[in-house]
Amino acid sequence: METSWLDAVFDRLKTLTDEAIAVIAAADAPADVAEAEKRARAVGVLARTAKAVAALRAVPVRKAPNPEEDEMSEDDRDVSDAELAGLQAEFFARVDHLVAAFERKSLAAGLDRGPAERGAGPGAAGGDSGGAETERRTDLAA
Repeated sequence: METSWLDAVFDRLKTLTDEAIAVIAAADAPADVAEAEKRARAVGVLARTAKAVAALRAVPVRKAPNPEEDEMSEDDRDVSDAELAGLQAEFFARVDHLVAAFERKSLAAGLDRGPAERGAGPGAAGGDSGGAETERRTDLAA
């Protein structure tokens, strides 16, 4: 049903756009700069309109959801514990790198701030560091 309605809308808009283009094409040549600018704006509007109408034809029609499908999609992936640990280690390494860069820049700017400490949570001091110290990436900018 949505497909037939969209096809009908497309056909009507296409006809209207074609008529508007025919009106602009049949108009007399502009007599002065103001008329030329006005015509150029009208041509631009028609070009954008034609592009929008043509895009209607390319719009995929949504399928009705299948109630028997579960909530999982192909994009939902389970992350293994090892992969999660690796991602956390990389994350904390990047955070540590950013904190260190911030501290260096603060000192260079004459701001005397104490060293930043991690709060509670994974990777916090006394907790699992996620291997951040050993996982530092050398390709990060200093």
